[in-house]
Amino acid sequence: MLKIVRITLVILFVLALLVAGGLFFYNRTHEDNTPPVIQSDNDLLEVSVTDPSEALLQGLSARDNVDGDLSAEIRVKDISTLINDTDVTVSYIVFDQASNYAVFSRVVRYRDYSPPRFELLQPMIFNMGETVKFNGSIQVIDQRDGDISGRLKLEESTVLNDTPGTYTARFSVTNRMGDTVELPLTVQIVDKSASRPSITLSDNLIYLEQGGKINFRRLVSEVKDPMAEDQEKIIPISRVSVNDSAVDTGTPGVYEVYYYYTGISGEIATVILTVVVE
Repeated sequence: MLKIVRITLVILFVLALLVAGGLFFYNRTHEDNTPPVIQSDNDLLEVSVTDPSEALLQGLSARDNVDGDLSAEIRVKDISTLINDTDVTVSYIVFDQASNYAVFSRVVRYRDYSPPRFELLQPMIFNMGETVKFNGSIQVIDQRDGDISGRLKLEESTVLNDTPGTYTARFSVTNRMGDTVELPLTVQIVDKSASRPSITLSDNLIYLEQGGKINFRRLVSEVKDPMAEDQEKIIPISRVSVNDSAVDTGTPGVYEVYYYYTGISGEIATVILTVVVE
């Protein structure tokens, strides 16, 4: 009886080894080591900066030798910084069920891309002795990133807040696409005076297309003189002198328009319009 039991156990052990070996051989010969393949119907995709992120997946398909169609599983892996004025390289990735993966890259063109734009929320005029704070005075808006004023950098400055005069400051900002734009500004430090007149512009910084035309006087929205007899202290805009001789709208660059008004006290109000010709 014991002999029969021993024989049975040996047979069961041999069968277990055969089954284990068979499974091992099956898995080895049927293991999925082949990655999927991503294909595109074009090498260059054009999109708008306002398109949703899904637009970057247009024209892509993926297939796997085991899992079949994996087109719906394609994801954006990485977006490069700008490689020229409008183009980036977008990398894609897709996984099959065996964790094999494929990577694919192509050029994507943003047909309506434009660099970040500066806005001056107030004139660059500060009273002598006060802290010169550019944060809150300068705003930067990007098409894709929105408000990127927090990335604003003061690259250099000659400003001395304890001495009245005209100084320079240069700012830069870089958006998520790696596009860096700079803006030089003139900063005025003035004596605090209750009798000094003031000029208010509707915009302190404007962008013009190359070759564009504009009547700079129309940007004057208000002139006030504390020494005027009129109760409102409002002065006719026609009494403001405008010097726009430095502006060349035919050549891209940053220019300045100067506005002057001499008050009854003899003090001169000066405000500067920054003009960016694109």
